[in-house]
Amino acid sequence: VAEPVNASVDAEIVYAGNTEPEDLAKLNLKEKVLAVNASDKNIDKEMTLFVRRYPGFVRTKYYNKAAELGAKAIIFITDDISDKSWVEVLPQMTRGTYGVEGLREKITNNIPVLWIKRENANWVKNNPKVALNLMTETYKYPSVNIIGKIEGTDPVLKKEYVLLSGHQDHDGIRHPVKNDTIYNGADDNASTCVAMLAMARAYKKQPGKRSILFVFHGAEERGLLGSRWHAAHPVVPKENIVAVLNGDMIGRNDNNEAALLGGNAPHKNSEELVKMAEDANNESTKFKYLKDWDSPNHAEYFYFRSDHLPYAKVGIPAVFFTSVLHDQYHTPQDESENINYKKLYKMTEWMYRTSWKVANETERPKVISNFTLER
Repeated sequence: VAEPVNASVDAEIVYAGNTEPEDLAKLNLKEKVLAVNASDKNIDKEMTLFVRRYPGFVRTKYYNKAAELGAKAIIFITDDISDKSWVEVLPQMTRGTYGVEGLREKITNNIPVLWIKRENANWVKNNPKVALNLMTETYKYPSVNIIGKIEGTDPVLKKEYVLLSGHQDHDGIRHPVKNDTIYNGADDNASTCVAMLAMARAYKKQPGKRSILFVFHGAEERGLLGSRWHAAHPVVPKENIVAVLNGDMIGRNDNNEAALLGGNAPHKNSEELVKMAEDANNESTKFKYLKDWDSPNHAEYFYFRSDHLPYAKVGIPAVFFTSVLHDQYHTPQDESENINYKKLYKMTEWMYRTSWKVANETERPKVISNFTLER
């Protein structure tokens, strides 16, 4: 069962074989269950962890069309790629999904999506009937945002805050990769947690004019849940947060290259904030920008996958510092021994110098008028 729903289905199965979504209308799916072979046709294969994400891509490819045609459920039959993904995806399907206020917080009555292995495909051929009764339980599961503050020195400006952002969760214990099951998350995102602690130590020794808010978000890996929550319920007045400087994965790859997501249109939401980050880089770290990672056409959609996003959506200037992905991303091999500490130092300095400018400039950065985010 690929998604948590409440559903009761007693219907005939229509086996569609290799039918593509655009041809489903030729079938009579109203009040019936669609069974179809998974296919990677017209699916972008560039994204990292493609095999793990593949069942979700297949679902997206068919779901809306099947629902529009009145199908009561979808059964996908594995192909080569989804067979490979089974060991990774099954635990995710078994444990269900996570939500927070305003996001997946209620169990839906969407049409169910199920998967079967292709060796069992005879179950759904020749128009058998299927009876399904799916019941989904919900319960509260804990996560925390860890938040610290260093007060500014200016009697007026100290009521405003520069928010330094990272996330303190990763993926726990999962299926083995190279005989290791502990997903350490050293780069993703202990790297930024370390950077934030270093910046906190610096600000403790020498505070800026504005106050600094250090937010170690929880449940980023479950769907930006901690940052979604804090952006909606900040511990200080939202209008007093002048900017969000988010870091995620800042400890790997070439010492001289890095990305500033939100640094370019259409993701840029503040000219002044981006200029401060660029000036900080020009004065010290001199990274060459990996600008293609900030493109809306980049296969990873990386801008939309970290904790600055909920703040940008509610109109706060925000940028995202990253040294981008690598081949140990979301594997047990993302361990501290593989961190490039010179790179981590440089990324920390870049974030710190940018935050110092934001904390001490007389004028706070402004949001570009009519800024909208579209993925």
